[in-house]
Amino acid sequence: MDFQPDPPARAPEPAAAPPAADPRPAATTAKEKALWLLEQLVPGTGVNNLGLALQVSGRLRPDVLGAALAVVAGRYEVLRTVFRARGAELHKDVVPAGEFAVPVEPLELSGGPVADDLTAFVDRPFPLDGRPLIRVGTAATADGDLLCVAVHHLVFDMVSVGVLLQALIPVYDAVAAGRPLPAEATAPVPALAEPEPRPADLDHWRQALDGFDPTGLDLWCGTPRGRQPMLAGASTTRTLGPAAQQAAVALQRAVRAPTGAVMLAAYAALLAAHGAGPDLVIGSPVDVRGGQSGAIGYHVNVVPIRIRVDLAGGFRDLARQARDAFLGAMAHARTPVDEITAGLPGIGTSWQTQLFRHLFNFLPDRPVGELRVDGMPARLLAVQNPHSKFDLELVGSPAGAELMLRHSETLTRDGADALLARFEDLLVAAAQDPDRPLAVTAGWSAADRATVERAHTAAASGQPAAVDAAFRARAHSAPADPAVLDGVQALDYGQVDASADAVRDLLAAAGIRAADVVAVAAPPAAATAAALGCWRAGAVCLPLDPAEDPALLARRARQAGAKAVVTGPGLHLPADADPPPVLPLPAPAAGKSTAPGDASGAAPAPDTTAGLLPADEDAGRPAGTALSHAALAATAADLARELGVRPGTCVLSLARPGTAEALLDTALALTTGGRLVTAPEQARGDADALHAVAQQHTAGVLVVPPGTPPALLEDLGGRLPGLTVLAAGDDLSPRAVQELLAADCRLYTGYSTPQSAGWALLGRVTTPDGTRGGRPVAGTRAFVAAPDGRELPVGVRGELCLVRAGTAPGEAGEPRHRTGRTAQWQPDATLTWHPRTAPGAATATEPAEGAAADDPLVADLVGIYRELLGADADATAHTHFFDAGGHSLLAAVLTQKVEDLTGTALQLRDVFDHPTPAALAARVRG
Repeated sequence: MDFQPDPPARAPEPAAAPPAADPRPAATTAKEKALWLLEQLVPGTGVNNLGLALQVSGRLRPDVLGAALAVVAGRYEVLRTVFRARGAELHKDVVPAGEFAVPVEPLELSGGPVADDLTAFVDRPFPLDGRPLIRVGTAATADGDLLCVAVHHLVFDMVSVGVLLQALIPVYDAVAAGRPLPAEATAPVPALAEPEPRPADLDHWRQALDGFDPTGLDLWCGTPRGRQPMLAGASTTRTLGPAAQQAAVALQRAVRAPTGAVMLAAYAALLAAHGAGPDLVIGSPVDVRGGQSGAIGYHVNVVPIRIRVDLAGGFRDLARQARDAFLGAMAHARTPVDEITAGLPGIGTSWQTQLFRHLFNFLPDRPVGELRVDGMPARLLAVQNPHSKFDLELVGSPAGAELMLRHSETLTRDGADALLARFEDLLVAAAQDPDRPLAVTAGWSAADRATVERAHTAAASGQPAAVDAAFRARAHSAPADPAVLDGVQALDYGQVDASADAVRDLLAAAGIRAADVVAVAAPPAAATAAALGCWRAGAVCLPLDPAEDPALLARRARQAGAKAVVTGPGLHLPADADPPPVLPLPAPAAGKSTAPGDASGAAPAPDTTAGLLPADEDAGRPAGTALSHAALAATAADLARELGVRPGTCVLSLARPGTAEALLDTALALTTGGRLVTAPEQARGDADALHAVAQQHTAGVLVVPPGTPPALLEDLGGRLPGLTVLAAGDDLSPRAVQELLAADCRLYTGYSTPQSAGWALLGRVTTPDGTRGGRPVAGTRAFVAAPDGRELPVGVRGELCLVRAGTAPGEAGEPRHRTGRTAQWQPDATLTWHPRTAPGAATATEPAEGAAADDPLVADLVGIYRELLGADADATAHTHFFDAGGHSLLAAVLTQKVEDLTGTALQLRDVFDHPTPAALAARVRG
């Protein structure tokens, strides 16, 4: 039998062989304590269990298997090592060979995938109460017998898999044939005593890790890691295509580094492109058996490899840095990681201060020989571990084209697949130009680019070049159709058309020229005609709210450089406010049938400015935002297609005059032949009044601007069945969504900011938790940006940025708007944006400021916190144990002290779930 699984990289041989193992049980090591503490975080699971399985083509003999296991366990002292957990202490012992038996039990098969049954068998926890840490199960299948072995990580590692099989199968064969056992099959093998760390090794690691901050290891993809351990895991694999395989070989030659360093550098670049770093420490497993390669036990050290990633630099420099860091780590690999972290400030064993969260496991090539058990062909089966102790682990080998990514379930399988695809594309791009900046080559795959491109081409084309052109066509074909109603005035299409011509003539007589800014402060119906008149005169419309203070209106007109202010009846701007020339609106003109080509003067060019939204210094907008004719028409046409606005559709608008939303609602209705009804002031905050207006005008579409209180739609409830509603996602509460969907309403979510000049994102809402997702509307480009401005791919969190085609600040500047909101692309080509976090929000585990300080139990717990954390922590009833410097080892001591104090036994997980004295007191009482 010539089989051994691929082990981790092996550390260099020491200068002298390690001393012989002491036959007496050793004290519990820091490594063993760390494994024990980790297991307490997920009680009831085998987070530290390893497994191997064989599919034998024939039938195994249970009596022979039991005898063979007894022989092997008798040889290996480590397999007979047992542990007992007592409070915050862990004790170990070795059971004499004659008193030790390996349990062999039926392996239950569910009828489903065999891989799931193997995982379930291996994942069953081992109680640390002195019982064996190895068990064996067998089951009969149509293809022969299954053999599954589960072993605890305290006495086993993956290298031990091959050693165990090499020891077990020859003994099984001999017993089955009635032959004497070979001498080498019965020789005792004492536990391997790993050498003490050398001072030179410790010095190396202190220098290599000096100044490292582990808080910079979070990734921007998947679920945020948070304070609580999430150890559920999964894995995904990808076979590199021919181009990537060739790229890896080419890079090895170009950068003069081994394949392992090339893959490590690509992994580091990938991590940095997804938010970790740029100062990274990546763990790499190393076999530290030295010359005793036949030892069973946990003899793998995970060495830290520190790499500083400069995304402005090229792959060549990064690969050489990775090469040097990897070789340096291998030269000092015999120092246990626990010894390394013990003396480093800011690094410990708590969940948030681990030295590394990402692993790189580059396995050496090793052929797998033929497996036979008692002459029967057998094959090794993979047993998946449903846990992941790290955020990510990349596994590969020099010759293998297959990569495996083991990951915490904070990352979805789709997210893991996407990372591997980006890894492959990174190799190809780096090989084409090893000196090209990593900011360009790292982080995106072809699939990412296709998804984002699809998001921006989802809106159909065919919109008119300008709003006035679409309006004129409707006014010509149906001049008597209702156009706009504001509670004061009702105008049909012909009347609006004629009134727009009158405004055009008024502006011409006042000397207004093309591109001049004209402010309009009038009720909605009159303001609609005035805006169209401005555009027919070639002017830029600055809409204002006539309900605002006249002095403020005058100031805004001056700030925008308006050449005139068109006002409605009853509005007078004070002379001492120094307003631009005031032009009272002419009386509504009688309707007329206008041919589409009858307009005097040339139509405005699509890329010229149609509207200028007023500046608002209080809101941080010292300059207005311009919106082109093409952008306004494109957005209106896209909204109309999505919301189903057609000739005759009543669009009920809650937007206030002078806002981008009001301008868009006007364009939405009047470019499609719909009718615009602007809600009166009372209906903007009263559901009964809004319901009455909607019923009176048979509203088909209700547009609710951002900032509207969620209670309005909650109270409106299901009283308008079949209504189409567009509202800001931030203003849609779960109750409002449930009520509207139950009433068979078509509900849409939108995202809008003043700088984006109205709705920029739009999406259909089908569930209460789907209120913050949509695609960019036509005329808007959206992207997710890293802090350095790089665009981020699908599934990676960053800042939502918007670029509206044809928009720019009123003064010269970049039309790119950073919203300050966290967002990420989804695989379906939509964007989700995250809610704003209210400052000072209480955590789920923190009870409400008041009586906690007077609670005697809380006071006792505060005393324990001060004892464990030190006087500098200045513990109070609401001190977070881990934020104040606590770690897993101290947490275990804390649970023991709490049990001594209260008689209540706590799990280590309880401290993570209830990290303050006040919360922990509530847990003890609960």
